[in-house]
Amino acid sequence: MATARFVKALAAVAMFNGVLYLSLSPEARASNESDARRYTQELKSGKDAKTKINALNELGKLAAIMKSYVETALPDIYKSLDDKDAGIRAAAAQAIGACDEPAEKVVPALMKILKDDKDDSAKIGAVKGLTSVGPSAKDAIPLLRMIADDKKSTVAPQAQAAIRAITQRN
Repeated sequence: MATARFVKALAAVAMFNGVLYLSLSPEARASNESDARRYTQELKSGKDAKTKINALNELGKLAAIMKSYVETALPDIYKSLDDKDAGIRAAAAQAIGACDEPAEKVVPALMKILKDDKDDSAKIGAVKGLTSVGPSAKDAIPLLRMIADDKKSTVAPQAQAAIRAITQRN
């Protein structure tokens, strides 16, 4: 029963995305591609954290529409996961979660941030990235549970939400 609901929900999402894609005019698609190139360039050559964070946020939004918009930005997004600025790491983690990259590649990178990063905002970005990956991020569940059980952690509520999103069976 739960599996049937999950399949129906997945089919509804796929149908909605298909209708959305087909309803986009060629001009809108060209605009998105142009925006993706601009944000990729801002990510590469941005001089300040605010510019790079904005570029990563916008690339994440474009990736949610269509992964091909951000294909050329992926190496720079991955590189941003190791940036010295915690805000950039957080934005990169969220963006990479939206990019529909293989879980075998994304989940370990996001788990590394959860384990090693000292900054809670970067950890929250990683948790949100894992949430976007969805059920394919099941390998992160033990680590997320450990974080969720830490009552003093500011990341715990996000980790609890991620566990629900990853394990939810509609």
